[in-house]
Amino acid sequence: MRYSKLGAILLLFAHAGWTGGVIRLKTRTIEIADSSAPVPTVRPRPGVSQHYLILFGSYPGPDVVAELQSRRAQVLAYVPENGLMVSAVKLNLRGLDVVWVGPMDPSDKISPLVSKQPMGSYLVMWHPDTDAVNDAELAQNLGFTVIPNSHLLVGQSLVSGAYSALPSLARLDQVAYILPAAAELQNGDAIMGCGGATTAIGPAPQYVEANSGWKRDANGKVAVGYYFESLTPVIPESAVRSEIARAFAVWTQYANITVAPATQPGLAGTIDVLFARYAHGDAYPFNGPGGIIAHTFYPPPGNREPLAGDMHLNADESWSVGGKVDLFSVALHEAGHALGLGHSDDPASVMYPYYRLQTGLTADDIAGIQALYGAPAGSAPGGSSSGNAGSSGTGAGNAGNSGTPPAGSGAGATGPGAGKTTDAVPPTVTIVSPGSSMVSTMAATITISGTASDNVGVSSVGWTTSTGGSGTAAGTTSWSASVPLLVGTNTITVRAYDAAGKSSWRAVTVVRN
Repeated sequence: MRYSKLGAILLLFAHAGWTGGVIRLKTRTIEIADSSAPVPTVRPRPGVSQHYLILFGSYPGPDVVAELQSRRAQVLAYVPENGLMVSAVKLNLRGLDVVWVGPMDPSDKISPLVSKQPMGSYLVMWHPDTDAVNDAELAQNLGFTVIPNSHLLVGQSLVSGAYSALPSLARLDQVAYILPAAAELQNGDAIMGCGGATTAIGPAPQYVEANSGWKRDANGKVAVGYYFESLTPVIPESAVRSEIARAFAVWTQYANITVAPATQPGLAGTIDVLFARYAHGDAYPFNGPGGIIAHTFYPPPGNREPLAGDMHLNADESWSVGGKVDLFSVALHEAGHALGLGHSDDPASVMYPYYRLQTGLTADDIAGIQALYGAPAGSAPGGSSSGNAGSSGTGAGNAGNSGTPPAGSGAGATGPGAGKTTDAVPPTVTIVSPGSSMVSTMAATITISGTASDNVGVSSVGWTTSTGGSGTAAGTTSWSASVPLLVGTNTITVRAYDAAGKSSWRAVTVVRN
């Protein structure tokens, strides 16, 4: 097993050795192997509250949470599937079914995708029991500039500073996670955030991988229902039903799972959808218009039935179809949580922790849902891209690599002909200009160009950036695009699609000085 760099392992319980277990962080997997070796004990700093990951031998339900609270430990987050993040001055775990406990390594607090953005702004997530004013001072003392942004969720900061200083920031016990900041956050746009998938014992944090998803039945199938418990009068009932149904359909288009209307609420394996105001029977009350938009509960074992998978939307929001609070875009994100996905670190993905107007899934989202359920039955096999995924830990292409994402993946979710599988050969794409995979410029835009080919024909060429931009290139076999740049690092990914929806990609990293 691997011990923490922050101060080894604190164990205050009476086990004689380790039992089996695992904690899946986005940076690595902490595996707890069976051992007869004695448990090491290191005491915390006297009088100072510290943060610890605790892995239990089984799901730590409300009774475990209550017991920890009675021992003056504050439970901050649920770590799928059998873990908790807690803070305490003196952590007493005697008699509890604990198999591992320790602080996070600083390296576990830095998103793998940050290495693709070595300059620019970063989104810092602090542990929820910290003080916002003190957090800002801590970041400033390390040389970071805290950028005011009224649209950030509570407990988050937008900072700019040297990439080389991020490990020092991550060494702060108060810091939970650091990830790339979306372009909308950097620009100060009015963007609304999602607090994350919720459970009966706390939210799931950004630094962990996804829930394991809904279980397969005896025939190896995954079938989930959904039922509308209540609707919003803001938009027509037919529009509410169709937009949310469309959101579920987008996910099932790319994964081996079916989601269909149910006959009644509260059934096992049913996602109950309801619009509610303020306190509505769970531990997460809404707070009126302009506040929390929605929350969704993970599937089992993160939640037990009948709450598992349920999607709650704030009835006081000004819901619309295609407007500022777009129902489809929010439902698409929340449906990802209902199916077991956590938040992605990729600013371009649907599952990034801030909502934006969406038309479909990105390659990162598709990699996440297929990691849980596999590709749709009968679909053509697609190659895997290299790189780091935000929500699931599976591959999503990044700078300097090339690959073949799942059919139909890419910006906007649906390439031309998505879903057709008669053409098994993906296209190829080449970036001719710039001639290097890493360039720098002072210009606000860069023109990139290249070629693409396919055994049948190239249908379109699109591009996305690591800062959240996207567009369609002019031309196909010979293409070009003018791409806007933010100050700092911009990874531009170009994807060519054929008529069957298959695609391949190339990427270039541009540093705007």
